[in-house]
Amino acid sequence: MSYKTCSCTYLWRIERSPPSYIFGTIHVSQEHVWPYISKEIRQAFISSTHVYAEADLINMNYWDDFLRCVVNRTRRVERSTNVTTPGKVVDIHLMMEARRSNKTTGGLETPEYQCEKLFNFANSTIWTLIVDRIKSRLKNGTLGEPKMDQPEELLKTYMCSELDDAYMEQLWNNTEEFDDIDVRDENMSRRIHSLLKKSKKRRYFFAVGAGHVVGNRKHLIVRLKKYGYRITRICTYEKVILKKFGCTKKKMVDGCIKKKLAPKGKKMFT
Repeated sequence: MSYKTCSCTYLWRIERSPPSYIFGTIHVSQEHVWPYISKEIRQAFISSTHVYAEADLINMNYWDDFLRCVVNRTRRVERSTNVTTPGKVVDIHLMMEARRSNKTTGGLETPEYQCEKLFNFANSTIWTLIVDRIKSRLKNGTLGEPKMDQPEELLKTYMCSELDDAYMEQLWNNTEEFDDIDVRDENMSRRIHSLLKKSKKRRYFFAVGAGHVVGNRKHLIVRLKKYGYRITRICTYEKVILKKFGCTKKKMVDGCIKKKLAPKGKKMFT
């Protein structure tokens, strides 16, 4: 018996009946990622009944609560006009597609948390203008039209499944965005555990940034396993990804499911 060359996706299956999934996304425009997503990820999304992202950015009530938090804060900050509305990144694309498919959607982090995190980027007047613009785009279906600069190196690294321990450690040491990642992982793991306990019949699809699920640390997957969940990383065999992005790293990543290639005349099995 031999094994086909394959690479790991950023999809983890929570082993229960029916299964739920955790997908590690990347915050770039969806047209650079979603068309090349493996069939395993696509099928997990399609089969889900409930889709949760880090924040429920397509929910009007979410932005109302966010703005209310901003207005209620009394600390003065320096005015800034460098904040823009979110582009149609992978996370927002998934949430909008889920809404179109009549799936239940939600967020793993509260508007209040995002308010605390983002408050210093602008004062309440600027945030009011920003939120009004976002809500207007939600109403007319144009949220996500702005083009964004794509970090080509990060995009290739992500699509080629090369976000290994060394790469992530370098990011953590050089990016302020990851300063509170342990706290966020703990909060999101509790939220996911709470949702999974509510019903064993729901098929959840949790979309979080890939930085929350990879690396040599106590990330989201490790924390969920502490609750007793059996979680497995899924592999893919689609060569179009390797060809499109010029991937050269083809070795198997530890912890993945490997499909066996059966002898001629027999069916494939796992």
